[in-house]
Amino acid sequence: MHRMSHLANIYAELLRKYGDHYTITYSPPPSYLVRLIGAREAAGKMIYIYNENRKCATATTPTKLILPSERRPAAVGELDLTGSPLKDDCIVDAIGDLSLEDLNIANRNPWRQDEEYHRGQPADKARAIICTEHFQLGDGQGSVWLLCDGSDDSQTLLLQYEFNATHFSRGIVTYAGVIPSYMVTSQSLVRQHGMTGPLETYIENCYQVNPSMMLCFNWSTTATLPLLIDLSAGNVVLHQTFRVSDCGPLTDDFMNQLRILVYIREDILNYHSDEKAGRMRDPVYRCGSGIDMDELRESINKTMTEVSGFTDVFTDGHAENDIEEVVQQAKLRRVTDLTDKLWELLKCCSTYKDLKIAFNMLFQCAVRCNIVNMPTNKNRLAEIISNLANSRLAMPCLSGAEPLELLLEIGLEKIYKDYEFIFTESKVCSTSLLKGSATAASETEVTNELPKLRKSLHNAVRGDATATNVGAGIRKTLLHHSADSKQAGGKFQNGGDAGGFKNSTFDEKDSLMAISKLFQIHCTLEHILMIHINLNLPNVYADVCTQLLNKSPRQLECIDDQLSDVVDIQLSAHYVREHLDGKDPHSRQITMKSSNKFRELTSTFYFNMENICPPDLAQCFQCDEKEMVKERTYHSWLYRKIRTLK
Repeated sequence: MHRMSHLANIYAELLRKYGDHYTITYSPPPSYLVRLIGAREAAGKMIYIYNENRKCATATTPTKLILPSERRPAAVGELDLTGSPLKDDCIVDAIGDLSLEDLNIANRNPWRQDEEYHRGQPADKARAIICTEHFQLGDGQGSVWLLCDGSDDSQTLLLQYEFNATHFSRGIVTYAGVIPSYMVTSQSLVRQHGMTGPLETYIENCYQVNPSMMLCFNWSTTATLPLLIDLSAGNVVLHQTFRVSDCGPLTDDFMNQLRILVYIREDILNYHSDEKAGRMRDPVYRCGSGIDMDELRESINKTMTEVSGFTDVFTDGHAENDIEEVVQQAKLRRVTDLTDKLWELLKCCSTYKDLKIAFNMLFQCAVRCNIVNMPTNKNRLAEIISNLANSRLAMPCLSGAEPLELLLEIGLEKIYKDYEFIFTESKVCSTSLLKGSATAASETEVTNELPKLRKSLHNAVRGDATATNVGAGIRKTLLHHSADSKQAGGKFQNGGDAGGFKNSTFDEKDSLMAISKLFQIHCTLEHILMIHINLNLPNVYADVCTQLLNKSPRQLECIDDQLSDVVDIQLSAHYVREHLDGKDPHSRQITMKSSNKFRELTSTFYFNMENICPPDLAQCFQCDEKEMVKERTYHSWLYRKIRTLK
């Protein structure tokens, strides 16, 4: 029996024979090819043959990660979240009427930067490669694509040869020029498809709301003359991208807090790595804006001795809360728990030395003052303060990364409360959904530790000695550490005596999961705000939260301006139908398929108001036809694929 080999064998042979003359890759297809032929056809890896010109390459410097407070004033004209100007006159009414300049697409090209170096070859040279007997005898399964320059009469852009055991299959993509939108009709497309017989049509129409939001309608039909625009049914997907660089003034404070958490965790890991390698040094703290230490001492004393009032109530509980208003309220809300207040103070310390002094001030105050505002949070710092105040603990002496680890823990809890306030007050999400698996697991772990903690407190106070525990009568403090116990749990887990207290419970994996979950929650908030401001669809917010927060968060080691979160959100057609009625789609992909006993013909028509290919990729795109026509126009391409039995 003949054994089908992998496409990689064909790639190796092509590389050996043509590698000196062309660039040949075996990888997922370029972005423009995926758009032209469709995601189903372009699934998986393929062989891609093209020329490469890197003379126009320009060096780019990555964006430096700095806190927003150090940045220049942001240009917020594009996405000002400080108000709700669209409640009465939704911007969706202007979809299809925005120019490319208004959409600011120039700065965000639809192709990848490395694709700007792609160059085609004359179509006859590409055909010569495909038509050689040696090429067609290749043993494999999959597609080989050759990029052309469009200089022939048919303006050929791509040629495809598909290796298949049972079928002979060829494909060709041609550029069909610039056409007015009214010329895209069922009659013209069926006529171009040409083949008679049962017709199956797949249609996807995409409406661009702004450069970061695209509404896509897709459906299939077997009609002889299919309806090319149908807003009454079909599958609706909102393709949406949140970029950290687009974080507006309304949410920038929350993103800034997340950056600080990532910085702190990074500094903790760096310190532990150096310690393990034998490089002894003090940890680094680089997030604080700076605060006078006398002022900090006074603020700590005031925070611990003042009576906390009730949480501010911004609404009457019956009114529907606007999501933007709630976010603004979250920025101004009164923090009541002690460790949440201490986060706001301690993170201002300018150096590690000041942070360590600040914790010492805090512990002294807990011992000497009558603490009125006892902590209610479930973190290690709250536990230390409570036990110091109740004289069940000696004064701790923090060392190494412990100040950073305590600060990270209270910061994680405080920032989670900020998001919890936003989502619950705006009634778009339940607390259980917001917590997710990571937080739930953490709470379970805390619950499981409670019996040990109570036993530890019991021994610390009563000092009962037993025959099996000789040292039980000694008062336990945070100063008793076991070097071996630090490795008992996960990597860089800070541990103490099994029955005693620990200065910190930092764990590398748990902290990564917590920060990743918080970033997922923040991105969900940003996506909700984008929908609220640009589409004004309050009825979908709960469904969107469920779709996004039920996903496993991606692990996040750093946050920089290049980071983005891309999501596909399922919506019901009736939510957006009235907004899009009468608008021309920004892009359209219409695939017609017919078959008989001997062959199968597929015609994919792709239309886009902008050119999706890099400008220097093919000569046929160098024209000013779009500028000469007043009507709304599309760049158009045609992909034909014929399969016949061997």
